[in-house]
Amino acid sequence: MDRTQMRTLIIVARDSMLGDLEELLSHNGVKAYTVLSNVMGKGVTGRVYGTFLNPDTNTIIFAVLPSDHANQAVTALQTLHAGRKASSQDTPIPLKVFSFPCEEHV
Repeated sequence: MDRTQMRTLIIVARDSMLGDLEELLSHNGVKAYTVLSNVMGKGVTGRVYGTFLNPDTNTIIFAVLPSDHANQAVTALQTLHAGRKASSQDTPIPLKVFSFPCEEHV
């Protein structure tokens, strides 16, 4: 069994960012991931309801990668976040990235 260190990335962003995120992941060697769309919740940018009056929803992307690929993807996501933050006059950006070690069992 290959014991390569693996990491899980969880990316939470507005649905409207999905195309940009998929392109970024592709350019950074991430070829497999799972997307959950129309996710509602509350965070630093406020509440997302997914209703007629408040139509914003989020997307969650899960990816399991070797540690070196995960680090490359995280660096690219940090660069994306910093660029958007710089052009938004410090308005919170609806993008969060989390990672943790994981093991594949089946």
